[in-house]
Amino acid sequence: MQNPYKEISADVKVHVNRRAAAISIFIFLCIITLPSLYQNIFALNKSLSSNDNSAWIPIIEIFKKDSGNTIGEHLQEYENNLESAEFTEPPRRLVQTILSNGPLREGNGKTRIGKDGWLYLQTALDSLTGYGPIESEPTSVSKDPRHVHWQSPLITIERFAEQLNKFGVELVIVSIPVKPMIYPEHLGQSAKDPVIHPDSKTFYSLLKSLPNVDVLDLTLPLLKLKSKSKVFLKQDTHWTPEGMEESAKIIAHYVKSKNWNYGKRVLKTGHNENRRSLGDLVENLNTYSKIFDMETVIASPVKGKTVDQESPIILLGDSFTNIYSTDTTLNWGKHAGLADHIALNLGGPLDVIAINGGGATEARKKLAARRGSAALMKKKRAVIWAITARDLFLSSTQAHKARIHWEDVNFDTRKPKENLISSTAVHARMLSKPKLPNPKSTTYSSLLYGADYEILEKISGEIETDKNKIAVIHWAYKNRQMLPSSNYKVGEKKLLNLVPFDQMKELRTLEQYYDGDLFDFYWDLTEASNEMPKKSILHQENVTNSHLIASAGCSLFALILVFLIKLIVKHNEQ
Repeated sequence: MQNPYKEISADVKVHVNRRAAAISIFIFLCIITLPSLYQNIFALNKSLSSNDNSAWIPIIEIFKKDSGNTIGEHLQEYENNLESAEFTEPPRRLVQTILSNGPLREGNGKTRIGKDGWLYLQTALDSLTGYGPIESEPTSVSKDPRHVHWQSPLITIERFAEQLNKFGVELVIVSIPVKPMIYPEHLGQSAKDPVIHPDSKTFYSLLKSLPNVDVLDLTLPLLKLKSKSKVFLKQDTHWTPEGMEESAKIIAHYVKSKNWNYGKRVLKTGHNENRRSLGDLVENLNTYSKIFDMETVIASPVKGKTVDQESPIILLGDSFTNIYSTDTTLNWGKHAGLADHIALNLGGPLDVIAINGGGATEARKKLAARRGSAALMKKKRAVIWAITARDLFLSSTQAHKARIHWEDVNFDTRKPKENLISSTAVHARMLSKPKLPNPKSTTYSSLLYGADYEILEKISGEIETDKNKIAVIHWAYKNRQMLPSSNYKVGEKKLLNLVPFDQMKELRTLEQYYDGDLFDFYWDLTEASNEMPKKSILHQENVTNSHLIASAGCSLFALILVFLIKLIVKHNEQ
């Protein structure tokens, strides 16, 4: 094609000698082939030398198509596995370290870095803008067609309140503000009033108009407390002990005003404790160097029984309820959380269900799934549903991205019965399991998932089932590392050693994902053996050998490239 602007700008010819061209081609080929070649040789040798079946070998996995998947689904699954593969972690962390520690102080898709080292959850920022829960998002050709129908929190809350009203139970919505609402100044937003979603006033007005619903919005009280003490942690999503304790007093004062008399116990606080942690937002940044220092708080643990399933007051919550109360994954200690301090101010225990990331639906599901929950609810007086404003104000697309869903729940109409089983062993076949998310993209570092099974044979013990079906909880990932149980396939037969999931107290607060409709949940005791084993000296030697073999293979491939390029250059010179 001739230059149409030849009169204005003459043709420019660039000449590159054969030596420079050969070197450029060699460098280009090395860049695009050696990293992939190195990874495949490394993973293959590691798998062969140590019988490590968890090693993920891209060149092999791309041809291992599940018979139940289409080509498109297989390639999508392969791409997701490629993104979360172990070998992608070092370069990802290196790039994030450079971005976070550089002059731009750039965060990632989950964490925003503000002034003076303040960190913010990106989902919390998203909840302050967008269409919100009232106005429907416009139809768009760019909208993901795989998104399931999204139900507004207003509809869900109204239906839940109607269910509770039939049991004679009142519903109290406690709206917990997110950090950018109280501390916008570290994002360059100077404001005396809290930063709220444009639909906040309308939303709360509609919420308060619902029958059998009362609302406690903690935004203004916590903004007022800000002038006296720190309300939110600098490097964590959650509130400080001071912010949490002030909220507990407000909730307890509301409960007392209702004169819901119930048996009280004497509860006291122990000695104050200094607790230290980096914070979940630092973990979400996923950097190498220690850019951030440990953050210290003073917590007041509560002595005595603060949780009792027989209490007439139920507290539903998420990680804002669990922080300082349970040490599982949150790393801020125990016995000093929201439920503990509400109980302290009331003088009596609460019935508590709190699941990290599950404040919108999962906590209510666990309440409704209790054996005979419909009958048990008639003994309750109130449900205090503590939920973050983030969950309330996310729009449909934002909520889907954050895995926040609002579902209706069905209470169990069977007769109440304690201790369904102590332990039992069964042969069972997996009927269904949910699609698991990429652990690199989620808010929390650990996830459990529920799968439905059909019992084929009872080996020992007794177990009650729903039409010979049970729901079993498994590990999906822990500390963002996929565990072997995440790869269980639908149709596989397994020997399961089961106990009721309610017995696993340290696991009940972890984020959980279950999309079935069974009521009774069990834990497979063999899950302990499914966790990642500690790396032995032999394992480390195998890894070292794999690195050497991969390096040798790449060096040999580079020499072959040099030889081939030389042949091509000589052929062109003739």
